[in-house]
Amino acid sequence: MSAPLEDAIMAAMSHRMKHGRHLHHRNCIHNLPPEEQVAMRGKSVDWWMTVVGRMPEQITPEQWECEPPLAA
Repeated sequence: MSAPLEDAIMAAMSHRMKHGRHLHHRNCIHNLPPEEQVAMRGKSVDWWMTVVGRMPEQITPEQWECEPPLAA
């Protein structure tokens, strides 16, 4: 895993711990199309549909709830 990706994951986890849940923001993975969200998680669409059963949803700017977490 690349250092920038690891930093982003750690910042997101810290942000989630602070707020108790995931809050959408402009840098959120949920801004991506569903297929890209699945790929970013290292899975194939076939695997995702078999295991999860439905594709993730893509959000819009109207759904952003906070400023993005700062990477450490």
